[in-house]
Amino acid sequence: MMQLFVLFVLVVLPVATARAATLEDAAKTEGEVVLYSSLNNEQIVTLVDAFKKKYPNIKPSFYRGTSDRVLQRAVTESKAGRFAVDVVTAAGFQLQLMKESGLTQRFVPPEASSYNEGFKDPDGHWVSVHSLLNSMAYNIQLVKPNEAPKKYEDLLAPRWKGRLGVNLLDPEWYVSLQWRWGKEKTRNFLKALAAQQPGVRDGHNITAQLLAAGEFHAVTNPYAHIAARIKNEGGPVQYVFDEPVITYVHPIALMKAAPHPSAGKLLMSFILSVEGQRMLRDQGRIPSHRDIDPQVFSLRNVKLFASDPRLAKEYSAAGDEMRAILGAR
Repeated sequence: MMQLFVLFVLVVLPVATARAATLEDAAKTEGEVVLYSSLNNEQIVTLVDAFKKKYPNIKPSFYRGTSDRVLQRAVTESKAGRFAVDVVTAAGFQLQLMKESGLTQRFVPPEASSYNEGFKDPDGHWVSVHSLLNSMAYNIQLVKPNEAPKKYEDLLAPRWKGRLGVNLLDPEWYVSLQWRWGKEKTRNFLKALAAQQPGVRDGHNITAQLLAAGEFHAVTNPYAHIAARIKNEGGPVQYVFDEPVITYVHPIALMKAAPHPSAGKLLMSFILSVEGQRMLRDQGRIPSHRDIDPQVFSLRNVKLFASDPRLAKEYSAAGDEMRAILGAR
């Protein structure tokens, strides 16, 4: 064991340090870095300001938009032969489309070793910056503790008929259930759920808000952090994790035609580092870094099921099937 430690100190550590110094020197020569991101403005500003403080010779700039707009802008600029962006962050679906369109390149930063399988691309094109967790949730004023659901199938009990809410704008949840359970079981579950005559709404926020208001006794698929936030603000809501918890990734990637590739790698490494991930945690995000717990709840002993962005091509058909089964128009 001592020999391995000495080998690490004498050989591995100096090589890693030299590699980092070389990357930083190259990034300083480039002098700037451009980020396109779907994070909110405050979160981006916090990250780029900290990056600039750490690397004062590199000027960061950014464009903030929805994941769809980040994708659209990157694709449009690429088709026009204008390559302005170095690094992108977006939802898994949009990032996967960029990868499949040849817009990203392979880059595996050292920090990627702190991210579990499913939270980084098997081909090395992206690593998840933050995550969104699906949960169930119930109104504690309307549901007794011994009646609270512990898994999705519990919502099929007779007591829930006419008392459930479902977010229809979440085909990723349906596709992920198919991947977890198989298509036949998932389809049968959704049909049984439809027989419960749930209230169907479009959006995670609205279903959680209506749950807190007492319109629903429970909801099937809210974002866990929304339910947790309502709970922490004193609302009568309790979230429940059906493990392994369906988790959506929001990756970061280096663009293939990045005009400042070294600075882009440095920024990507910074955002994925413990320092960058703690900043996102402090801004209310759920870090994908396995060693950093979010503020709103602990995930230390919770098993996660990372939704595979490669399944994104199935979302449209899944959304149509959800609407057809649940009778939505």
